[in-house]
Amino acid sequence: MVQKREYIMWSGNVRNLPFPERIRVTAKAGFDVLTLSPHDWLDAMRTGISTADMLAMANDAGIRIDHLDPLARWAPEWMPDNITEPAYLTFLLCDTDDFLRIAEALGITSMTAICSFPAGAKFDVDQLTEAFAALCDRAAEVGVRCDLEFVPMWGLRDLETAWAIVDGAGRANSGLIFDFYHYLRGKPDDDLLERIPADRISSVQVADAADRINPNISLFQDCIFRRVQPGDGDFPITRLLKLLERKGAIHRIGPEVFSQVQDQMTSDRIAEVTTHAFKRALDAAAIEHDFPRRHQG
Repeated sequence: MVQKREYIMWSGNVRNLPFPERIRVTAKAGFDVLTLSPHDWLDAMRTGISTADMLAMANDAGIRIDHLDPLARWAPEWMPDNITEPAYLTFLLCDTDDFLRIAEALGITSMTAICSFPAGAKFDVDQLTEAFAALCDRAAEVGVRCDLEFVPMWGLRDLETAWAIVDGAGRANSGLIFDFYHYLRGKPDDDLLERIPADRISSVQVADAADRINPNISLFQDCIFRRVQPGDGDFPITRLLKLLERKGAIHRIGPEVFSQVQDQMTSDRIAEVTTHAFKRALDAAAIEHDFPRRHQG
């Protein structure tokens, strides 16, 4: 029997599409879940699409909106020093109160917490652990699991520190987001990854990229413009997928491709390349799966 998994269309794959097209592409590509950011939700509202409309559209397409990503302002310090374009800063501006209100309105069951303070800043792991535990407690009040994601271009840079915070907080409604890009661009530690309990890796984000960053751009620019579909870059996608599958850590998984090239594609082309590359990656790792779930017009 094929293991039950959820296939997630992380919103970065469809970030340039209007909300109705995001829904259509997610269903057409065969995914179960579309994620949103607070900024995505607000953008849809500005076009006259209510929260009830969003949920009805998803239901009609046979998918769910079920993950809100990201929340940065839970941390004692959060302002980054490497974002020069205001448009990208807006994704981090939502405070905890508003974030959880949006999550509750959408019926979201999971969320991403990140730390966006500068990479070189000194911080107290115990203080972050206490703040994360408090965030998990607040999220639990509205039925939301709080997943921590490390991001090497900012302060919480590696798996080791993120796991220390999640483990130290000791909250049942917490886990880790495991992003291939952040792991491989940061400080990969396969031995540690093997030791982390499988049920504490809540979701997996699969992405690929060139082995080396273009010296004329920053890590931030590489992250948000230069990712490629799994199998189209130099990352050891198959090895990591096999490791995660062997330890039983692939429960919720999908591609997360922030790509300037993909941003220029038509909706149908995004659906086509995303389905093909993600299925190819699962097959290459010999992972039993039932993706894609469906194909719709």
